[in-house]
Amino acid sequence: MAEKFVVVVKQLDRNGLQGNREFLVEVLMFSLLHHPNLVNLIGYCADGDQRLLVYEFMPLGSLEDHLHGLIACLLYKLLTHK
Repeated sequence: MAEKFVVVVKQLDRNGLQGNREFLVEVLMFSLLHHPNLVNLIGYCADGDQRLLVYEFMPLGSLEDHLHGLIACLLYKLLTHK
């Protein structure tokens, strides 16, 4: 029986700045790097001009989310501290 889990699919913008080279680098880096603090790349699709990356879902949010929340909190405390 197949294991069931939630994933995140990143679809690269066909007209965006991230080209084929950057896509390949991302696939290679996340395929080779494994660390508890990094999201895992589960798979990818490169069909025609479609570029999809499939990552594990991070239920607690990304590092970026946490950093922005922390920065916003610190700024609020700085600006409202008397």
